Amino acid sequence: MPVGETPASAETLAQAVAAVAAESPDLPITLNEAVLSCIDLYQGRLRDWFEEALSRGQPYLPHIREVFAEEGIPQDLAYVALVESAFKTTAYSRAKAKGVWQFISATGKRYGLAVDWWVDERSDPEKATRAAARYLKELYGLFGDWNLALAGYNAGEGKVLRAMRRYKTDDFWALRETRGLRRETKNYVPLIHAAIVLAKAPERYGFTVTAEEPGGFERVPIEGAIDLRVIAECAGEPVEEVRALNPELRRLATPAGRTFSLRVPVGRGQAVAECVASLPLEKRVTFRKHVVRRGQTLSGIARANGTSARDIAEANNLKSAVRLRPGTELIIPIPARPRGAPARQAKADSTPDGRARVRYRIQPGDTLLSIAAQYGTTVRDIQASNHLRGSRIAAGDVLTIHTGTSQD
Repeated sequence: MPVGETPASAETLAQAVAAVAAESPDLPITLNEAVLSCIDLYQGRLRDWFEEALSRGQPYLPHIREVFAEEGIPQDLAYVALVESAFKTTAYSRAKAKGVWQFISATGKRYGLAVDWWVDERSDPEKATRAAARYLKELYGLFGDWNLALAGYNAGEGKVLRAMRRYKTDDFWALRETRGLRRETKNYVPLIHAAIVLAKAPERYGFTVTAEEPGGFERVPIEGAIDLRVIAECAGEPVEEVRALNPELRRLATPAGRTFSLRVPVGRGQAVAECVASLPLEKRVTFRKHVVRRGQTLSGIARANGTSARDIAEANNLKSAVRLRPGTELIIPIPARPRGAPARQAKADSTPDGRARVRYRIQPGDTLLSIAAQYGTTVRDIQASNHLRGSRIAAGDVLTIHTGTSQD
């Protein structure tokens, strides 16, 4: 960005002075050549981008201001998110920073954001806003100056501290004239000052802010991995709507092995909860993680796991013909087998205690728990009947199962 390369006009300065006086930002605003240059940029070559970003941010701003007030930092720092990401939850930078507040993974985890195979809370605008507030507050405590704190947010506190020591100054604007900071960081702070001036009085600058109607939502606790397409059916909404409400989900499913607080459109919470609780077996899907090995294809992986290449592609947002790279992590959806239709079984005579004896060939995706539920028995009973010490089983092996419970 050509920040400060051409002098701002007297009109730009007068308009900015009037805007600051009228709106009284709670962050001290400097109207120097760099900031005025950014104001001209936002009104010129970046005009459409700025207007769209400000409109996109309207649903987020009330919550951001509320959180920042609770944390005791200037509420106008909400517009840091405009400069960082244009208020896009899906924003992802070359430096692998993600979400509205552009956290890298390590910093996100440092401030309590979970980043794992199932979720990336850097994309959760609520949780990431709280993390950003705490990070900014900590930076201000370190530097005692909001301009240096913002420079630290962009470059990392270590780089700013080293530049301060090298050039023996604690004034950001003086530091900006040295070679101690990258050009991106030198421009970052004036871009934020300019964004605050314009965003607090957009009509004064001729911007039309068309605020998107905030999509109301309710939270529903979902236990274990449930396909989002099934949840969308339960909600009577497109799956895209469910995904948009839960941008932190990295897969087309809720996380396995935990309870996830899922956002659903307002008014759909009870229906989704009841629907998920009563899902028939054929609607339930278990998920397995798979790391692609050299030479593997979607169709080959699908055959090995008793599912289809199309289902794997949809679950991982892949094209069916995509070439898989070794090391890629996939989620493999394994459909539950309806009761009464077990694969490759043979029933024998009843046992003395009134139960049927079945020989069952283990299928990909089976667990002792799922097999026990299918035949109305227990994991312990299957282990005892087959002299198993643990719960590990292998596809292709045959188990002897005594169905149901003893009549004695």
